[in-house]
Amino acid sequence: MSEEIVRAAIEMKITPARDTGFGRIAERVSRFEQVEACFLMSGGYDLLVFVQGKSLQDVAHFVSAELSTIDGVLSTATHFMLKTYKAKGEFADPSMGTDQRLPVV
Repeated sequence: MSEEIVRAAIEMKITPARDTGFGRIAERVSRFEQVEACFLMSGGYDLLVFVQGKSLQDVAHFVSAELSTIDGVLSTATHFMLKTYKAKGEFADPSMGTDQRLPVV
């Protein structure tokens, strides 16, 4: 029996440090075992963090107890992944990979 995994994308706004910029916080965030990936972004937020947990509550607790309490973190926004259609270049449903491209008109 496979174990369910809940995944989320977390937008983080952070204050850069004087000497290390965003690197100090990004490195600290990246060390958590729940973190699958961490990216410095342009736009409305600074870091995009992909996390996983055993439940919605598990991920929510991780964000509120661990990520949001790091010095320099101004805010977080959590987006739970509800269904996968395509990941890492592969369709989640193999029938989607058959030639069903959208027509060009």
